[in-house]
Amino acid sequence: MAKVMSKCPYTNFKDKVMKYINFIRTPRKEYGDLPPCPFVGAEIDKGKLMIDKFNPKENTLLEMVKAYDESDYDSALFVQISEEPLSKFDTVGYQDYINKTMKDNNYGHLKCICFNPNDKLDINGFNPRSHAPYFLINIATREALDKAHNVLSKTKYYNNMNMKYLRYLHKSPYSILKKKKI
Repeated sequence: MAKVMSKCPYTNFKDKVMKYINFIRTPRKEYGDLPPCPFVGAEIDKGKLMIDKFNPKENTLLEMVKAYDESDYDSALFVQISEEPLSKFDTVGYQDYINKTMKDNNYGHLKCICFNPNDKLDINGFNPRSHAPYFLINIATREALDKAHNVLSKTKYYNNMNMKYLRYLHKSPYSILKKKKI
């Protein structure tokens, strides 16, 4: 019997997200021999990463954020359901909008980072975001993200990033370059 394939791109979304997570938890020379996302592996291994779909036709992002915030998860990764692909130009504005909305609704202790497969940022030709199966919205506490940045700033993680990439990450290019001793 022939297998019928679903036309819905979000079928088996968790499997696709897990495949991507395994990709970004693998060390790369572009990131100073660290994974592009150095902390996701431990969250997955401990069962502390919430993975879910966010469909604006079914609920609001704030409802999703509330469910995460009231859970025992360390962070959340939401697959954005969208009929139209979000362009690389939409990523930062949408991310800023989500962060402002969370702040305005008593979730200022949380921060959003978006991963758009249409983003063009790369390090020496390697662009891990382009491998994302969907537009992904990562939510974590500001405290955890600040701690992660402090840990990474003591490594070679940022060494191969150009000024544009560092500014995109909202990292001070000058403090990173100073640590590189250039």
